[in-house]
Amino acid sequence: MSDEHAERVVLAALLRHPQLVPYLMAVLHPAHFSGPAFREVFLSAAAIHHHKEPCTPAAVTAELARRQRTSRAAFLEPAKDLVTDLVRAAVPAEPVVVHYAAIVRDLADLRRHTTAHPEGLPPVPMRGFLIDDDTT
Repeated sequence: MSDEHAERVVLAALLRHPQLVPYLMAVLHPAHFSGPAFREVFLSAAAIHHHKEPCTPAAVTAELARRQRTSRAAFLEPAKDLVTDLVRAAVPAEPVVVHYAAIVRDLADLRRHTTAHPEGLPPVPMRGFLIDDDTT
């Protein structure tokens, strides 16, 4: 359960809308992203934001290169390519990005829930539905 398009939009917004970075950092967590490359881009952006530097594509790429020197993880190279793709991606207006951030967060929450439902989905509460108590 993931929406790669929503994750790409959120990460592209991190790189292109500096005014959204504090909000996205407060709402999202690296575990909300489904792929390791997406998580690494988010972690790199979070590190840059933590150091009070502007979260630019160049800064994120440099942070990814620094992480690659310290750890030989195979998914860091695809993360650099992802940043390049995100720079070229179209980014919607800010309210739409906030909506996509909610999608990423909510799908991550659904992935964490384990249930015995045959389709792998958590049970949906059925509050507010009318119940016919008249059995006559």
